[in-house]
Amino acid sequence: MLIPCDYSALLSVTSALLCVENIFLLINSDQKTNCEQISLKRDRKVARERFEHFTRSHSSYMVPGGVMCAPTLTDVTRAWSILEYFRTNWLEPVWLGCSLQRYEEIQTYEDFMNWLDESPNHANSDLGFYWRMGLDIGLHKYGGGLGKYVSWGYLPHEVKYQKPTVEGRNAAVIMKSGVYDSFTDTHTPMNHGFVRENTTHSWYDEGTQDVHPYDRNTRPTNNNVKDFENAYSWGTAVTHVDYGRLEAGPLARQLVAGGTHGETWQHYDGFILDAFKQMGGASIHLRQLARVHELVKLYRQAERCLREFRLNDPWYIKPKEQDGRGWGATEASRGALCHWIDIEGGKIKNYQIMAPSTWNIGPRDGEGKRGPIEEALIGTPIFDQTDPVEVGHVARSFDSCLVCTVHAHDAKTGEELARFRTA
Repeated sequence: MLIPCDYSALLSVTSALLCVENIFLLINSDQKTNCEQISLKRDRKVARERFEHFTRSHSSYMVPGGVMCAPTLTDVTRAWSILEYFRTNWLEPVWLGCSLQRYEEIQTYEDFMNWLDESPNHANSDLGFYWRMGLDIGLHKYGGGLGKYVSWGYLPHEVKYQKPTVEGRNAAVIMKSGVYDSFTDTHTPMNHGFVRENTTHSWYDEGTQDVHPYDRNTRPTNNNVKDFENAYSWGTAVTHVDYGRLEAGPLARQLVAGGTHGETWQHYDGFILDAFKQMGGASIHLRQLARVHELVKLYRQAERCLREFRLNDPWYIKPKEQDGRGWGATEASRGALCHWIDIEGGKIKNYQIMAPSTWNIGPRDGEGKRGPIEEALIGTPIFDQTDPVEVGHVARSFDSCLVCTVHAHDAKTGEELARFRTA
């Protein structure tokens, strides 16, 4: 038996926190010191350093061990207060410079440009400041990547998700799933059966074939060294059987949201897809714009979730124990997340996780094709080879879960040039 499960329910509780986490990747408003005084003509290096400072901020979840609880009226009321405070003290006056309703009127790239010119409050908002700064230091000129994107979709519909199945899961979530291929400008549905992993260039003793996660038996190797001709990463190369390597994350979500596939009632937003086309494809700048564009959406979804709480309903229904295979998927802040589980004899026989960073940081696959971040680094202009901060900009734009350091080396000599914190 294939048992569906959807981790989107967790987002119902943590949507507001994800809003804050997403935005602090770009600009921490408490650290915005004299932003208005920063001239766009200031020395290029200073602007680059300021961007590096802004994107270094990264928050963690605030309830270690999880957030499972039976909500009370006090909890819901307090959550509403937090949301309102966030909106009235920062989201509208500082980040947007306008009401949520006005920002939600933006449907195209042209609308966004007109919005920036409409009012000094818009142009001088944190979003307006970031947009100008990003263009001034050239963030729209590099960091493109693969040109193909994936989203599992997320947020279960209150009515349609009451008795979900694996087959019907995509038609029961508010934010639709899919794959966007920019080379053919097409959207197609996403299914977990399309996923494969390859460990040819990874530190696992699992062969060189593409395998579905259900069929994978994780066997890590010991005493590993970086050998870029062979194995050089703990990441695996994730592929789609038809589309190959795919990028996950906020940009992917928004490009998928611009498709007309899926159910007619599911969320549609064509802004970022139109900006993608008008700006000539992906870049660091567009990837960050897609991330912060989600703020208003997540705020609205947090409102919806609070309205739908039924305090007298059971908050936990114990599942019936049975053998079988299960699959669950959602969109985490960083992108597409899914789990596979195989239960036999009442015990877990196999458990595989494909996190957003698994998609994005993976090494070359069995055919030698680069992963999303690897591909995005190709063609990156380096202003100062002794201080290649542009490499850090590209890596950070994916917000990968790398609690470690990204190293920049000279390809010819092997000399380490710099280190960049990514989390």
